[in-house]
Amino acid sequence: MSLSWKFVLPVGFVLYSLPLFLRVNGTAEYIIDEEFHIPQGLAFCRKQFDVWDSKITTFPGLYFIALVLQPINCCTVTGLRLLSLIGAGINILLLYKIRRRTLAGVGGNAYAAHEAITMSVLPPLYFFSHLYYTDTLALTMVLLFYNYWQQEAHLPAAVWGAASVLMRQTNIVWVCMCCGITVLDTVVQQCTRSCPSNERPVRLFSSKLWQQLLGSPQLICNSILSILAKCCFYASIILPFIGFICINGSIVLGDKSAHEATLHLPQLFYFSIFAAGFGISNTLRQLRLALGLLRRHLVLSLLAILLITTIVHYNTVVHPYLLADNRHYTFYVWSRLYGRFWWFRYVMAPVYLLALTLLCCGLRHMSDSFKLMFPLALVLVLCFQRLLEVRYFLVPYIIFRLHTRPARKGFAEWLELGGNLLLNVVTFYVYLTKEFYWKNYRTPQRIIW
Repeated sequence: MSLSWKFVLPVGFVLYSLPLFLRVNGTAEYIIDEEFHIPQGLAFCRKQFDVWDSKITTFPGLYFIALVLQPINCCTVTGLRLLSLIGAGINILLLYKIRRRTLAGVGGNAYAAHEAITMSVLPPLYFFSHLYYTDTLALTMVLLFYNYWQQEAHLPAAVWGAASVLMRQTNIVWVCMCCGITVLDTVVQQCTRSCPSNERPVRLFSSKLWQQLLGSPQLICNSILSILAKCCFYASIILPFIGFICINGSIVLGDKSAHEATLHLPQLFYFSIFAAGFGISNTLRQLRLALGLLRRHLVLSLLAILLITTIVHYNTVVHPYLLADNRHYTFYVWSRLYGRFWWFRYVMAPVYLLALTLLCCGLRHMSDSFKLMFPLALVLVLCFQRLLEVRYFLVPYIIFRLHTRPARKGFAEWLELGGNLLLNVVTFYVYLTKEFYWKNYRTPQRIIW
């Protein structure tokens, strides 16, 4: 049955999406940022490596993948977009494999397949599966890296980790996160082995662990050797990337003016709303627990709301693109709510706290190392982005959703899948029927995520 799912999921996904893909493909030669990606992809597909658009801010991984089209003489706009759809088909297979592993037998293969389908039709992710953007194929590389890392196959994991960074620089954060988890878990394992078998396992945040380490040079040496054996491949990615930042002066290639690193902590709050809204199965299952925690710790909850309100007041950053580009849903959310009513951003503080609590409750079963490294990775990947852009939420959301607390499939899971499918119908309907014109563009503009 597992083998049949591995075939049915990717093939079924691509065949299901193909009619819609062809419809979207016929609407415009370039769709928003494809104005930069497609000419560059076509140049690399034709092996014109001396052609480079200085406005492109990512590494050229997306364009190198276009080389697979060259032998079959398919260096076309449709061919490039089709790469994203094929990548999405690979993604659903990888999501199935990883989620089946994290479910640890709960619900069987059918439940893992259901979860993989639900994540694959996540509306923003599904939409960009039909365009030649970095998002879908960058996720493919991250999932390949993560799949091998989970199996402790560190060499192939590092290869795909490097590929993910070539797709998008911020993916270095996920390589660092997994490397950090490996380091912490290795230390805990070494300390646990040195304990008598009748004692309780050593925990990462326990004083016992540090007492053992500091009191045993042999244990420190064993831990270091084990860490080097596992993490040397990841170091070969991380250290050159640090060198790149030092030489380049920024994580961004090309035009840095619109992508300057700026502390923007409210991004974490926006992501929590995104994750709580789209991860409705986790939200419904953890809602009672989250509300109970907030009620039991009422004083801390009020202090947290005050802290969130202060952060919102002093650290809300509004990128010029957010105010100017009416081709994205975030423009309408901001202009009709956040930008229109001065009080709205403050009223959202309790909602942000609840959403963050729901995320924490959904991951409470995870290891201490994951619970330490994942929030840190979230801060690094989100909180230095000036622009509010849902595409930045996709990889962190998928990693979160892959690890939500296992439970038997029920109404909440079906509601999440149904909600994703319904929202896809709405967003593609808006895209296909709503047209407007910009003065400096001859072709009609449309609304996307």
